Order: sequence, then structure tokens, then C-alpha cells
Amino acid sequence: MNKKGIKLGYKVNEGTEVKVFPSHLIVTGITQLSGKTTTLEALIKRSGFKAIVFKTKIGEKSFSDGEIITPFFRDRSDYEFVKSLIEAYAKEKIFLEKGTLMQLCKGSSSLVEIKKKVDEKLADGKLRGLKEEIHIRLQHYLENLIPQIQYANFSKVLTVYDGINIMNLERFSEEAQSLIIQSVADEVLKTMKDTIIVIPEAWKFLPQKHNNPCKRMVESFIRQGATNNNFIWIDSQDMAGVDKTPLKQISTWILGYQAERNEVKHTIDQIALPVKMKPSVDEIMNLKKGHFFLSSYDEMCKVYVQPIWMEDKEAKEIAKGKKDIDTVEAPEKLVGATIRPIIKEKESTIRFDDSQVKKQVVELRLDFFNKIEELNTAIQKAFSELYVIKGEIPKIDNDEIVSMVLQKMPSGNGNLNKEEIISEVLAKIPRASGTTVYEVAPLEKIKKDFLEETKNNLLLSIGGLDDQQKKMLKWIEQNEKNTKKTEIFLNCFGKSATSGSVYTNLGKKILEMKNLELIRVDTAQRVFPFLKDRIKSRIEQYDCNDSDIQQVYDHIIMEILDK
Repeated sequence: MNKKGIKLGYKVNEGTEVKVFPSHLIVTGITQLSGKTTTLEALIKRSGFKAIVFKTKIGEKSFSDGEIITPFFRDRSDYEFVKSLIEAYAKEKIFLEKGTLMQLCKGSSSLVEIKKKVDEKLADGKLRGLKEEIHIRLQHYLENLIPQIQYANFSKVLTVYDGINIMNLERFSEEAQSLIIQSVADEVLKTMKDTIIVIPEAWKFLPQKHNNPCKRMVESFIRQGATNNNFIWIDSQDMAGVDKTPLKQISTWILGYQAERNEVKHTIDQIALPVKMKPSVDEIMNLKKGHFFLSSYDEMCKVYVQPIWMEDKEAKEIAKGKKDIDTVEAPEKLVGATIRPIIKEKESTIRFDDSQVKKQVVELRLDFFNKIEELNTAIQKAFSELYVIKGEIPKIDNDEIVSMVLQKMPSGNGNLNKEEIISEVLAKIPRASGTTVYEVAPLEKIKKDFLEETKNNLLLSIGGLDDQQKKMLKWIEQNEKNTKKTEIFLNCFGKSATSGSVYTNLGKKILEMKNLELIRVDTAQRVFPFLKDRIKSRIEQYDCNDSDIQQVYDHIIMEILDK
């Protein structure tokens, strides 16, 4: 550990050296205009620590000098991990699925095994109602998540070299990137020392409003990592949307140029210092490139961060204002990213730099696995659709239909040819196998199945309502126009329902109905009937006309609301 501190740069106007001690830290500022990457690169190289950085955006130019290492991932199946993974994919917290997911995770060793359990439950055909819907949701989530990690070229061993280690995640989805960063942080925390992990785009991997596999891991890392000199360094343009739990544990803030006033205020509010010691909004909005405000346990000051390639004398002149930063040009590339250092032959002085060749091999390999993943996804989708269509082919008892037709025929009419009628009926019955030509259109059957599925899903949602909610839903539908909540409560339950605790409880029930998409509520809190619009949005893509929509709507009204 660097006990003497890590050189950051020089105080503005004074020219005295500024150091920071190894700790968890944050560097903020607008990309390309503040100098965040230069700051992190300088701190890493002067610290003597190993560091792992992640490239998450295609075409990202930061951190070009370092060792390229293979993405690392270790599969997990514990409840907290799977829950956070699904929430990261769905961009919302799950509630109804919690209990079912806990049961599925018990005794499972991988995501694939959990998916297999879900498939088997649905294949049994014993699930009904809400339980079936929950399993269908989980199946959908896992079907989209598993291919992202199943066909990627992951390493099962995390190898970290001295200096900067670059893990290129550009070609992975956001969910897969989260899995990799979480796995790397977990492995470093458990098995390594003197290692820094740089978390990019904190708003994406440490979001405030929903879960992410990285969040819980980063919190544990911040609380425990310093014991072995392992630290989290966060690289973020701003703090909007970033979870505040890990931020509260970070003592070193390096604040660079930002242009949006409200975001500057928001960032300053996160600093654990008295108001008088914090920089002003205007000071941050007028920072030059490479100039930062340092807020740490030891001091608060304005500093020019010395790039790793710059001499001390030149850095001091810039800090004192004797030299303009805009006149300084950084070297294009000092070393460049390599997979391993230059190979030296034992019996020869010839050096061969194979870094570009290896970089191209890595990129070709990633492209290959991405193409395989796309192909596999397309094949799985095709087989799923064929399986559904096959399952929809009705099993028909020909004898039963002939019997029913004969029962409907008028008696005593000797002019009827029964054999011709039977042949005509059989010709129109679809067969489960063979070469019979279907006269009943399969697409019409599929359309009717979607009508039935839409009706059943809505009946499931409405079936969970209590009597008060059903009464309000019925009144809203027959009213056929937007209404204030007070008017609904008055017409359904009388004047006593327009105030007090009764009004509050009914308001909560209205909100539940809105969340189930049974009604629509606008920003002025006006309530609109929504059943028919919901039906239309679900089935119009199947060439269903107004008559089909009205048929489903009438069925729902008759079966539920009139009870």
C-alpha cells in the first residue's frame, strides 16, 4: 500500500503538491472536457496498485494504455443474485415473483437449472391463474438472459497484471456487462490484494430506482475491500440516478467541469462537508480541463491534475496560471493496449510487437461468438413458434362430430344424402397428421386463441379485485368518459365515501386498478375507462377488427362485472 499518498497534482495558484491517500473515490465531470480518464490513469500508475477498468461503450477511447484481459464470469444461482439480474433486465422491481423465485433457486447450481425447473412446472399443465402467470414471466426473463452468457467467450480464471488491465465489454448487452462487473468485483474481494476496480457510468451499474447485480456487490466491496487494500473508483459524468448507499461510504471526491447547473448542485449536495467548505456552483461550471476540486478527509482544494506523461515543472506552471492548458498537447499514444508485453527472444535481440495481431484475434473471436449467439436465438425462436403452432392443432373426434350433425338433421326427409353430408363435414375438419388439405384456416384459429388468451388474462386481473373495485370498474365503464375520483366514489358508495379514511382507502384501490391497466388516470387525476383500449392494444396486431374487440369486451362485462 502507498502509505505516503498518491500524487494527484498541484494546488491552483499556489503550486504546492497535492496527494490523496488510497481509498474509495469518485471522479466526476463531462467526458472529453474535464479530464476524468487522465486523472484516473495518473492516479493508478502512481499508486503502484493493479487496476481493472471496463470499456462498456462501442468506440470508447478511454484507457488505451494497458493489458487487455479476457472477460471473466462465474455463474451463480442464489436468490439475491438472480433477483437483481431479473430486475436489471426488467428495469423494475419484482414483487409477485419473489416467493416462487426463492423456491426455484433452492438447490439450483446455475441459471440454466432454474430455467429447466420453470419449464417443467409449465409443462405439467397443473399451474393456474396467478401462479401460471408468474412462471410465464420468469420463463420469459430467463429465456432472454441465459443466451447472453451461455455463448460468450468467458474466462473462468481472473488473471490480473501489474498496472492497468482493460476488460473490453463493448459487444455485450447491458445485463451481461453487469454480470461480468459483479463477478470481477466478487473475485477481487475474495482472492486479491492491492487492486482497484474502476466502475464506469455509475448511473447504469449503480442505479437508484431499480436493482442491478453490481449494486449489492459494490456495497460489500466498499465496506470490506479496504482491509486488503482493494478499492472501488467510480467514473461518472454526474450523480443523477446513482444509488446513494455506496456514495455515503466514499470519502474522496474529485469534481471536474460540469455544464448543467442543477446537476452541479446535486453533485455538491453529496459531499459530506459543511456548506462553507464546499465549492460553489459557478466555480465548478468554470473549471478548465484538468482542473478539479478535491474534497477528502484531509482537505478541500482546487487542484490541477498532473497527467502521467507531463513533467513536474510544466504542471506547476499550469497550476500557477503561468501557462495555458490549451497550449499543451498530449502525446498521441505512449505504449498502447497489449495482451502481453513485447516478447523477447532468448537468443536474439529482435523484438516483435504482436499486440495488434492479438487484439484483432480477440475481436474476431468476440464477433464469432456473437454471431453464434444470434443464430442460436433465431433457431430457438423458430422452434418455440413451431411448438406453439403444433400444440394448437385441435384433436377432433370425427365420430362425435358426425353423430352431432346427424342429431341436428330433420327426420322424415328422404331426399337427404347422409353420406354426402358426412363427407362434406369431414373434408372441413383439420387433421393432426397426414396429407389432408385443411379448409379451416389455421390463422383464424390462432387469432381466436389470442382473443381467448386476452380475455382470460383480463379476467385473471379483474378476478383479483374486491367487490368495491368491481363496482367502481363497472361504473367507470358504463360512464364512458373521464371522471373525477370524488364523483366515482359518490355514485358508487354515497356521500360518506368522499372524505376521510374511506376516501383514502378507495383512492388506494383506484391506484391498484391503474397499475393493473384496467383504468387510466391522467396527471390531473381524472379517471378514464380503459378496458376496450387495452383489449385493442393486445389483439389489433393479429388483424382483429372492431367486432372482435367488442366480442371480447362484452364477454368480460358479462362474466365479471355483472356478477
